Amino acid sequence: MIFLRKLHKWLGLVIGLQVLVWVVTGATISLLDAQTVGGRLTRAAPVAKPMLTRYTGIVPLSQLPVSITAATGVHLSSFFDRPVYRVDENGGRTLFDAQSGQKLIIDRALAEQIGRSSYAGEGAYAGMSRLDGGSEELRAVPGALWRLDFTDEVATRVYVSAQDGRVLAHRNDRWALVDFLLMLHFMDYFGTDSFNNPQIIVVAFATLWIAISGLLLVFYSFSRNDFRWLPGIANSGKSVNMRVGVASDIKEQVALDRALSVYASLGRKGINLPSNCEGSGSCGLCKVLYEDSAPDATAVDKQWISATGLALGERLACQHKPASGDSIVVPDIAYQYDLRWGVCVSRRWLTPLLKEIRIRPDERVDFQPGEYFQFRVPICSIDREQLDVPAQFRPLWDSMSLPEQWHSVREQFRAYSVASAPGQEENLAFTVRFSPPPVDTDHAPGIGSGYLCSLRPGDRLAFRGPTGDFQLHESDREKILIGGGAGMAPLRSMALHLLQNKAWKGRLRFWYGARNQREILYREMFESLAEQHSNFEWGVALSDPADDQSWQGERGFIHQVVLDRVLSGHANLFDCEFYLCGPPLMLAATCQMLGELGVPEDLIRFDDFGS
Repeated sequence: MIFLRKLHKWLGLVIGLQVLVWVVTGATISLLDAQTVGGRLTRAAPVAKPMLTRYTGIVPLSQLPVSITAATGVHLSSFFDRPVYRVDENGGRTLFDAQSGQKLIIDRALAEQIGRSSYAGEGAYAGMSRLDGGSEELRAVPGALWRLDFTDEVATRVYVSAQDGRVLAHRNDRWALVDFLLMLHFMDYFGTDSFNNPQIIVVAFATLWIAISGLLLVFYSFSRNDFRWLPGIANSGKSVNMRVGVASDIKEQVALDRALSVYASLGRKGINLPSNCEGSGSCGLCKVLYEDSAPDATAVDKQWISATGLALGERLACQHKPASGDSIVVPDIAYQYDLRWGVCVSRRWLTPLLKEIRIRPDERVDFQPGEYFQFRVPICSIDREQLDVPAQFRPLWDSMSLPEQWHSVREQFRAYSVASAPGQEENLAFTVRFSPPPVDTDHAPGIGSGYLCSLRPGDRLAFRGPTGDFQLHESDREKILIGGGAGMAPLRSMALHLLQNKAWKGRLRFWYGARNQREILYREMFESLAEQHSNFEWGVALSDPADDQSWQGERGFIHQVVLDRVLSGHANLFDCEFYLCGPPLMLAATCQMLGELGVPEDLIRFDDFGS
């Protein structure tokens, strides 16, 4: 099965590249003007030929210096104000002057006259040449040719047959480009004229193999857990023993179902790892630490865990199955069996899709900037009207075609980072981004975000936490915070903690990316902080300001703006710590940019579930 997966992956890459070639070449060909490519714009319209009755002295066929009985066809026609016989024999065609009976030779002068009379473009005549071996631009035409060149913008070439004087084709640079693209499109790298060639046949069979192997891999991707609803399956998995515990405690032996993932198996034992995706690998929260030999990292592991973390043995529990003798460290929150409770005290929409929720816990909760809580989403119904969207945001909401009501069918947990600083106030602030369904689908909106956004003052809710490893490190290094969207939450907590709790005197920069002005979170607060603290820099870049003439600040993607305005001229990047939180694409681009600048990985900390 490992060999099948590798073959499927690499073959898929090769076929994927060829599909990309098909798309690019096909799109390019479709964008080019067919009239220009075919040379029809430079070809003169046919001129009416004189009637044959105007000619006198036409010799009979018997006087031609050729065996008429061996000919496969004889035609009498006008050719440049003279009558000619066109005789087809031995796969070729020969011209004879019908008045003299002599063979008509297509010499340089006559070929030039023929070619120039067929050209109607705006270029000047640049010369001609005889091609006795034919031309690559007329692969289907054997024999000698005359080629006339013209100096128009597409470098037109007129080809005249040296055998019978026919204008065979008008070629140009656009045609040459399309000919090259068709070669790539048809994969005919040798004959260059046939769609039915060995290369494309091989690709066809390889694509069939990918389809068949893909079906097999999909079949094998199902685990026993996917069929536990069937009678007789629920308790049929075999167990293995693993040592599981938190870093500060002696680990206990736990019998886990080896047919399930570590995440699902621990959940059945009441050890609930953080997750926003229920173990599908799309949130990166269920990190565990293998103390001994960690399993090989999957592509999903590499997506969510840094190279340093992978080397230390960090893995996502949803990506691996239990193995006998393994020993793993799980976060403290996994053993928080008792839920904490609090009450919603206020809520307000900050942007069209992002809402601030303030929670007052029943008892004091200590946390570190950057940590998150897991809120329980109970079985419930969510009404659209409960969201209380203000009038200025209604046009966007009306365009989303949301259902009037949607439902949570089972209890779930969703993680949200704290947006307030420790100890500053009794309430905890969270920024929750409402997740609308994908366009033109029947999917329901996000359950977790819908539930939290529907809370009203006085509503009680349960949570676990705090937890998380996205925290400030105690150092004198310059702190550079880069965020976007709902990634504001943990970065806001860090900035407030440094400036107001710690009275930090070091350099602090916070650059935030939004699409437009109405999506800039806590703008007035940060502008005020920048005025109060000379060591604090607050910058904003808008990626989609449209025609907003009132915006005088930076425009563009936040990582590029930070590179241009801060990092490219920075005296010592290696004396900085970077804290990143925001959408996955922003994080990937920013991490890549920092890597290209040579910033060590241990100076870069990021979190992608600030909302």
